[in-house]
Amino acid sequence: MKSIRAGTVGVALASGFMAACNGSVEDAPSGAAPVAHSAQNLAQARPIGDPLAEYQWHLKNTGQSAFSMGAGLPGMDLNVDTAFGAGWTGKDVKVLVLDDGLEIAHEDLAANVAPDMLYNFDPAAPDAHDPTPVQENGHGTSVAGIIGAIADNQVGGRGVAPGVRLGGARFIGYTGSRNSWARDTFDAFGGAPFSSRADVLNGSFGRVTIYPLELVPGQSVESLAAEGLEQLRKGKGAVFVKSAGNSYASVAGSASYCAHAVAAGVTCSNANSDPLGTVPQAVIVGAINARGVRSSYSSAGSNLLVSAFGGEYGGVSGPTIVTSDLMGCVRGYAKRAVNNRPANDFDKPDSATGKAFNPTCNYTSLFNGTSSAAPMVSAVVALMLEANANLTWRDIRYILMKTARIVDADRKPGEVTLPSGEKYAPQPAWTRNAAGLWFDNFYGFGLVDSARAVALAKTYTNHLTGRMTSTGDALRYAAAQDEPGVVVPVGSASGVDTSLVYSSNNIGRIEAVQLTLSLRDASMRDLAVELISPAGTRSVLSNAYNAFWNESRDVSALTLASNAFNEESAKGVWKVRLIDTNSRKGMLPTRLASAQLRVYGR
Repeated sequence: MKSIRAGTVGVALASGFMAACNGSVEDAPSGAAPVAHSAQNLAQARPIGDPLAEYQWHLKNTGQSAFSMGAGLPGMDLNVDTAFGAGWTGKDVKVLVLDDGLEIAHEDLAANVAPDMLYNFDPAAPDAHDPTPVQENGHGTSVAGIIGAIADNQVGGRGVAPGVRLGGARFIGYTGSRNSWARDTFDAFGGAPFSSRADVLNGSFGRVTIYPLELVPGQSVESLAAEGLEQLRKGKGAVFVKSAGNSYASVAGSASYCAHAVAAGVTCSNANSDPLGTVPQAVIVGAINARGVRSSYSSAGSNLLVSAFGGEYGGVSGPTIVTSDLMGCVRGYAKRAVNNRPANDFDKPDSATGKAFNPTCNYTSLFNGTSSAAPMVSAVVALMLEANANLTWRDIRYILMKTARIVDADRKPGEVTLPSGEKYAPQPAWTRNAAGLWFDNFYGFGLVDSARAVALAKTYTNHLTGRMTSTGDALRYAAAQDEPGVVVPVGSASGVDTSLVYSSNNIGRIEAVQLTLSLRDASMRDLAVELISPAGTRSVLSNAYNAFWNESRDVSALTLASNAFNEESAKGVWKVRLIDTNSRKGMLPTRLASAQLRVYGR
């Protein structure tokens, strides 16, 4: 498997902030004041407890602009009022932020920092137990603010779970290597003292490439590290929350790879493209904006479980997230810098808004991305664990799934015309599975709902302990070495099906599904991978018209995940369907050499 070391090219912070920071067509005009404020009432508008809390629309959306030039939709928030009113704060739940660092002395975070949950993987760091970043690495500090900024301390805003104990590791965003990538990954995922204490781990990062990244379940580093999380919390398991990615319409900051996806109305880089996003232990989170629809950048995928808020880019595009920044005006997102053209005046220290609301540049109103959505879910999990410390990692997945609320309910799936003239829907919209649950690759099971999640957590007693039951090798197809394998017809909307029969009754309720394919001469941009359950539920695990480089290449372990079948029965005939959406001349057809379907459940 190709491994990419944390801190090197190919590891991306899952925040779309830099697009706004560099200036875009949606930036507010230089010096323009946000529409929600006037020069006369800037200073008087600040509340006493948490001065910025009223602009944190993800906590309570009243239609505020949050210093942008657009308004949100009232009520489109995390529904945390009930939890806050009942006194739930995530008190003493330990949340570890795996990121580019954490400023442990930040005025709105320091009192919540847990000294025994700190580590710096950067070999240049003077103190391995201080993850405070250098230069411009403020991403992790902003993530931590969303989770656990202190409440009612008369500075900044407040976190979704302001009573948590915050840990932090500088795990990404640097060059060089202290140890091997594998060893660092195991250390970060519970294999070292600082991480073994975590109840929740937040990963607002991901890998995006134009070539498939491979994972062998039960053997690859990501798989083994994630399995280790199940042993934490005295066997109840730590919860790993990960962002889906920000590559719906661009990859690595470029839209050039995504013209086909934009034309087809599908995600350019699928959330399943990151191997760490395909392990059943991960809670994958998509992003929603303040109007209640998918954030324009949020990567879609069948591996999403739920969604939370990321906003857009500020300026005329609409609200982003108000949270902590590296302290001071010489670094971080709100820095004084040449050519710095932030979309919101809040992040301009010389503007009237900046002087009134952010004079020391310790906060930003421009954090966004699935980097923002993941920590909101991590914080909601902390509230759930405070309400019921006996919840296992599997219980958490179940409760988030069952209590999420549907958004963008009227969304319709797009349709394309293949060169053959046939119609094909490359990415379904909301689909009701055989267990009665609604699922969408844009949103997973929907928007996380704090009040409903905590309420169910408090009364939940049917604990899902231990490992998920797995079908293992029971569902497997493999062509002989001297056989061509299953040939995928070119340009056919029906593609080709491979049937896998599961006759056991040992999984009556599915919790996750993992499919690993070995392909020969694959033209990955044109290839769609679909899975149909015995009950007839269709899930698109990898969509065509994606960002992959379109050339004939062998792929030995393409692993994809889906939550679309959750709570269905595993018994019966599963169909792996491969569809080639193009008609290429002079290229060999894609062939399926092997397929292994792992169904996990109870």
